[in-house]
Amino acid sequence: MQMLRSAAAKLGGILCISLCMVSIGQSQQPEVDPVDLSVSPSGEAQDLHLEVYINDEPTGLIGSFRQLPDGDLSAQPEELREVGLKPMDNARDQDGSIRINRLANVEFRVEVETQRLYIYTDNGARSAKIIDANPRPEKDTPKPQSGYGAVLNYSLFASTDDLMSSNVKPFQGVSGGFDARFFSPYGTLSQSFTANLSQGELEGVRRLNTTWSFSDPERLITYRAGDFISGGLPWTRPVFLGGMQIQRNFTLRSDLVTLPVPVLSGTAAVPSTLEVYTQNVRTYSGDVASGPFEVTNFPVFSGQGEAQIVLRDTLGRETRTTVPFYSSSSLLRKGLWDFSADVGVARRNFGTESNDYDDDVMGALTTRYGLTNWLTLEGHLEGGADLVNGGLGVAFPLGAYGVTSLAAAGSHHDGDTGLLLNGSIEMTYKNRYTIYGRVQHTFGNYDDIASVTASDQLNYIYGVSGLPAISTRVPKSLVQATLSMPGPFEGSSMNFSYTQQTLESRDKSTIVSASYNQQLFKSSSFFATAFTDVEDSGSFGIFAGLTIPFDNNISVSTGYEQTNDGPSGFAEIAKSEQRVEGGYGWRLRTREGETPDRYASASYRGRHARVEGSVQQYDDNVRATAQIEGAIAVAGGGVFATNRIDDAFAVVDAGAPGVDVSYENRPVGRTNGRGRILVPDLRAYEPNTLAIDPANLPVDASIGSTRDIVVPADRSGVVVNFNVAQTTASALVSLMDAAGKPLDAGLSGRVGDAGEEFVVGYDGEAYISGLEAKNSVSVELADGSTCTARFAYQAARGTQVKIKNVVCQ
Repeated sequence: MQMLRSAAAKLGGILCISLCMVSIGQSQQPEVDPVDLSVSPSGEAQDLHLEVYINDEPTGLIGSFRQLPDGDLSAQPEELREVGLKPMDNARDQDGSIRINRLANVEFRVEVETQRLYIYTDNGARSAKIIDANPRPEKDTPKPQSGYGAVLNYSLFASTDDLMSSNVKPFQGVSGGFDARFFSPYGTLSQSFTANLSQGELEGVRRLNTTWSFSDPERLITYRAGDFISGGLPWTRPVFLGGMQIQRNFTLRSDLVTLPVPVLSGTAAVPSTLEVYTQNVRTYSGDVASGPFEVTNFPVFSGQGEAQIVLRDTLGRETRTTVPFYSSSSLLRKGLWDFSADVGVARRNFGTESNDYDDDVMGALTTRYGLTNWLTLEGHLEGGADLVNGGLGVAFPLGAYGVTSLAAAGSHHDGDTGLLLNGSIEMTYKNRYTIYGRVQHTFGNYDDIASVTASDQLNYIYGVSGLPAISTRVPKSLVQATLSMPGPFEGSSMNFSYTQQTLESRDKSTIVSASYNQQLFKSSSFFATAFTDVEDSGSFGIFAGLTIPFDNNISVSTGYEQTNDGPSGFAEIAKSEQRVEGGYGWRLRTREGETPDRYASASYRGRHARVEGSVQQYDDNVRATAQIEGAIAVAGGGVFATNRIDDAFAVVDAGAPGVDVSYENRPVGRTNGRGRILVPDLRAYEPNTLAIDPANLPVDASIGSTRDIVVPADRSGVVVNFNVAQTTASALVSLMDAAGKPLDAGLSGRVGDAGEEFVVGYDGEAYISGLEAKNSVSVELADGSTCTARFAYQAARGTQVKIKNVVCQ
């Protein structure tokens, strides 16, 4: 298939449009004489390449057709669909090609002189032109990359005893949380732990996670070995395992739309301009040829929304049509497959024990599949140690108003069987009323990995202590309902929630809550919340307050609280800290009631770490705390102290100290004495733009580029080298002819026989590099002849060497 551009970009006319596959209008089909093609002179089939016109409108396409011995035309199905016709099965020939004369409501003629094929038909026989509103990035987009290095995130915390005590010993100990990781192109190995230092001795070291992970962005799969959380669904209970995991990871493709996208289809009577708006934001704009079309893969937002499609002709006349839709993370787009395969031993007492693992190996498989855009299938299977648990579920939309899901699962363990039923619904009406409901109930003795691996240990602990054993099974019943709606006044909203839970032990709780929010003057707001446990009259609470924002990120809040501990009032003034170097914040808060609670804190974010200090009075006790958090990174041949690095980062090598570096057009700092700077908070698996300002570079520096786009891998570091070098072997040379006239601008030259090439600029000046103490350059003149110039050169580091009046003859 060859693409041609039409001579006329747009033609005037009347537009007709259909949405969601409903046609509103058709092209008018003219009367034509029966087709009379000449039989091939050789009596054999021959290949033809014809420019295709449909209803006298050019498609801008050249199609490959085959003229049969009887004079008829045929084409391959994909070729026919590409030029704009539906390849109907009843027109299929024995070799799989489509005979055009057998297509219903299709007539054609061939204009031999111009090699054109004129097709006349209605919209019912035409194939829709597919318009991808969010195509994949170009192939030249950088692939995800990772260097070699390590990062240690740390958070150190210290506090005093009661400062009012006569024998107070301030800061007797320090506790810390640490997260270390080693990254390479072969994955990332992470290790986190906590440690306590008391009375000068190290104690209480506890290991948290030890995990190796590797992501494959081509297959959208992440592999993990070590400690991880198993995959799950809304009606399952994920567990902490030590073992191996293979998991689908859609976040490795930032351009991938996983939510079902509504079909926007229509028909343009003439070539037109097409615009698509989602939630009043233009998400696509382009030209569309005459005929039917479908817009796919345009960005959508979770929840209720609407898409508007606009067709505009060259005269400015436009047609607008709105299509409501509902998107939810519960649904997968047609053809997408999500899964997680896990195997390992359950880990218990995370955070308090370093190596408490169950003895039995368990496995779990969780999957979701978008069967259609309106039906997502779910499945879950887990087992091991005489446990078998499996279930199926479905999720489907309720028109443009919501989505619902249903699931059922069964289990068998140690002779006991159980059943779980789960159903949920979420709905939105006019983007103002939102309802969510969920009902779950178990029958018999329903078990899963969480209950089986935890029950033995808990039963042992409670048996030894003499306390009654507790059940770790899924609650017998769970009912949840929430309602969000606008309030009685402009700028107000109300929320109501109901949660009822019945445990295996028959203990029951029914919590009801209500909240009200009211926007007031200058972004101020009033809030009120109340809750109670219907089953426990002593469990209740009422909160009400007012928040007033001011300039410089300062806000004031005041309010009243009433709980079963008694009434209290509070007042607070705070300045929020900005996540930039030099950002600072502070907070003053007092709560007055039966037990006074007063608090003051201040924080500062520097280039190398973030520090915070506070003083708190609770009742008659007063204590002070101090905290410092940051990171140490080893990458790109350097060691950097910086703020905490939770995702990817880059080491920028600008080749000189004091060079300004920006990230996404936002200044992030200047390079250090070695010409480097660490830029944190890059987005993994997404394009990140880094740039340098060449204004502070030495005048004799050679710059490879000032802007680069990198795509780092998960929690890894990349080195961005702008190839800046100080080229002391260069000079600005003024060249003139034998008569003393500067050489003409635009002439090209070369140093020696095979040295650096250069171009002569205005006034005969040429920037020439690759020089030595004595140099000979040749310049090709306009008449084809060549002149030669000789001059001496002496380097002057840090300045631009200029050599005047060099004669070329």
